[in-house]
Amino acid sequence: MPKPDELIFGFKTFSGAMAALYLSLWLGLDNPYWAMATAFIVAHPFAGAMRSKALYRFFGTVLGGCAAVALVPNLVNAPELLSLALALWIGLCLYLSLLDRSPRAYTFMLAGYTAGIIGFPAVNDPGHIFQTALTRVEEISLGIGCTTMFGTLIYPRPLGPMLARRIASWVKPAADWSAAALAGEGESPLAREARRRLAFEATDAAVMITQLAYDTSHLQAAVRHVTRLRLYVISLMPVLSSIGERVAQLRQMDALTPSLRTTLHATAAWVATGKADGAADVLAQIKALEDNAHDWAGLLRASLAVRLEELVNIAQHSRKLRQHVVEGDPAPDNPRLEAEYIAVTAHNRDHKLALLSAMAAALAVITVCAIWIATAWQAGAGAAIMVAIACSFFAAQDDPAPAIARMLRNAAIIILADAGLIFAILPRVDSFSALYLVLLPFGLLIGVLVSRPATFGTGMVLGAVGTTQLALENGYRGDFVVYANNSLGLILGLGAALVITRLIRSVGAAWSTERLLRANWAEVAAAAQASGAHDRARLTGIMMDRLGLMMPRLAAVASGADEAAATVMRDLRVGLNVVALQREQWRLPAPARQASTRLLTAIATCYRDDPRHAPPETLRDAIDETIRTLLHAPHTYRAALMMLSGLRSVLFPAAPPPALFTAPTIMQAST
Repeated sequence: MPKPDELIFGFKTFSGAMAALYLSLWLGLDNPYWAMATAFIVAHPFAGAMRSKALYRFFGTVLGGCAAVALVPNLVNAPELLSLALALWIGLCLYLSLLDRSPRAYTFMLAGYTAGIIGFPAVNDPGHIFQTALTRVEEISLGIGCTTMFGTLIYPRPLGPMLARRIASWVKPAADWSAAALAGEGESPLAREARRRLAFEATDAAVMITQLAYDTSHLQAAVRHVTRLRLYVISLMPVLSSIGERVAQLRQMDALTPSLRTTLHATAAWVATGKADGAADVLAQIKALEDNAHDWAGLLRASLAVRLEELVNIAQHSRKLRQHVVEGDPAPDNPRLEAEYIAVTAHNRDHKLALLSAMAAALAVITVCAIWIATAWQAGAGAAIMVAIACSFFAAQDDPAPAIARMLRNAAIIILADAGLIFAILPRVDSFSALYLVLLPFGLLIGVLVSRPATFGTGMVLGAVGTTQLALENGYRGDFVVYANNSLGLILGLGAALVITRLIRSVGAAWSTERLLRANWAEVAAAAQASGAHDRARLTGIMMDRLGLMMPRLAAVASGADEAAATVMRDLRVGLNVVALQREQWRLPAPARQASTRLLTAIATCYRDDPRHAPPETLRDAIDETIRTLLHAPHTYRAALMMLSGLRSVLFPAAPPPALFTAPTIMQAST
């Protein structure tokens, strides 16, 4: 049963749609039902998401109208060229939309199919294309304005409190993973679950954070700090992965010194408190650890101390940020920490998949337009419009076909329901107030569906397609032939979108996940080759973004999530060590620099292939050789040695310690 807040949302959404319809009828606009449909399309349970969606829809509508005005008058006498131009425009806009991956992407998508909505029906009357475009912008602006006003003034539901709860929910998985890592159990079931959850939450929250600037809550002014907090959580993940592996290796070697054990327990106890206070004492214990890099265990302990310091610093400042965001405490500032260790926002852009989606949409539009031109079918414009909308709405999914199939099913239901309204009920409606009451149950149903994440898409389709099929205007015009033609155009357009999507666009979650993994490998290979600008912050941001994209896909196929997460963590740590080693190259003596260059070339070769296979022994030999060249002065080249030990640990975790630290070498180093 619907909850009270869902009914309130449904009531205000429907009232905004009816207000838009009333104003459009009063102004005598050509298609007033488009104002009503827009009100349902823009509606969203959260005020911030609704207002950002409204703004981007307005800009997209204006841009699409300009494209239609530019194309239709110049190509109307060549319908084949006009169809091709509009299809290419829709494909281009969809391509840009899929690459953007922010709420702003809605502008590009709208600009694409809005040109079709305006342009295709104007083929029969090209001389009034400017007036048609202007009227459509007016109708859509009315829908945007009414639904935004009602949604903002009547019990607005701010996004901030829910986002604050999401932020608070990050604490437990971060603490669980930290405790497991400090105990040397970084691959325990508890740690794996925490890793999956943090990866998903950090990516899923990104869209909500961008909508926060349009919100009505107190967090509207804290967008920058919420963004920083998300990046702190992302930056913490490779650090925890490294700590868990280091502690496990040292425990296996029985090389945990008493002081290190005490420090690990103190760090775990401080993490468990969940407070920022007390971090200074823990940091003092970490800095007091013995720094003996003369043997393999000493290198591991030294690198573990560095990671522990990173953990405490990141956790301390993330807790202060959380207190600022949630409770209003003074905002912390640590430019050095953020410059050294904190990730930056980076989004994965899959040009191939975006291009494939754009091609599918353009081909579907061209196919329907060819049928329209060949048969001179009066309702062909409606079919062309629907295929553009369907291919655009669901293009971000791995396989849009099931969603388009559901849309087709819902469209059949809508056609039957609207037929009952148009030919049985509306002839008896003689006033706008009566029309409001007749449509109120349907409007409440649509609002309840939109307010629930599981049925959001169904509610959007019922609201948008249902109102356009109903086609309310000034006065009753019940024409069964016109209605049947329009309904057939709707079904044909969705059917064509479904068939073409299945043929050339449907890919599985496994295919997308594989592409994300390979994109990470290319990133590591490029960093090892020093091609382009690579830094720790961007590498962490982009690879963790891809991990966040993998998690819901792997959850859908119910397998491989842990393996993929572990693979990404391993690849990220390799990449971070490679980037740091590249920075140390100029400090190294000539023999070490040459050995390091050979090592980086070997890593690049490994990651250009498939690093899921066991790395070659020659790669381990290259690491050991580079370490050997630096053992004469371990303190001078401490940073490089720790990066090399990190590479060996992550690439060969089960390998025995390198046979490099012979007694003469240790004695020579100590003297």
